[in-house]
Amino acid sequence: MVGRESVANDLTMHATVTFNSATPSRRKILMYRNFMPLLIASLMLLAFVAQPAPAQLGSLFGFGPKVPTISTADLNKQLAAQRDAEAKAQAAGTTAPVPDFVVVDVRSDAEVNVSVIPGAITKAEFEKNQQQYQGRTVIAYCTVGGRSGKYAAQLAKDGVDVKNYKGSILKWVDAKLPLVTLEGQPTNRVHTYSDRYSVPAEYEQVTK
Repeated sequence: MVGRESVANDLTMHATVTFNSATPSRRKILMYRNFMPLLIASLMLLAFVAQPAPAQLGSLFGFGPKVPTISTADLNKQLAAQRDAEAKAQAAGTTAPVPDFVVVDVRSDAEVNVSVIPGAITKAEFEKNQQQYQGRTVIAYCTVGGRSGKYAAQLAKDGVDVKNYKGSILKWVDAKLPLVTLEGQPTNRVHTYSDRYSVPAEYEQVTK
């Protein structure tokens, strides 16, 4: 980091000294041929080194930090383990353990008002109480994983530990796993965003 800042400072100093020692007519030429490109390059380098390492790579190569994905089986396993831990704590009269993850449904209000994956919270709730979930791994999902992937990438840039549930709620119902309303009531209704998708016969598809 220090080395890169030194290079940027040297570039700026070299451009300034060269410009000041030239004749007036020569200065005009240097202004366009040497001074401005060097100055711009040094400023760009200083801006680059001021960014965190993941952001540096993203700005250099045109992509953000890579977001890991989670499978349906692994997500279901984590949620089941948390439910079991909460049930045991309740039976023992003790405080339920705080999970080290939070599942976030990033879909629209119209979609989440139909159903969500059990244990999930909405994007609005997560952002309103983000401090409460600090330190947990965020598992984002949507319909097929596109919107949640973009949202996960944004969180990753902010330093949040995040995973994208690739396949999202359509993969969840393909595995014939349960859904609930935002009030926690079981339901077989699922919003699929578009009628080009299909769901197993056990579910009622909603598109509006």
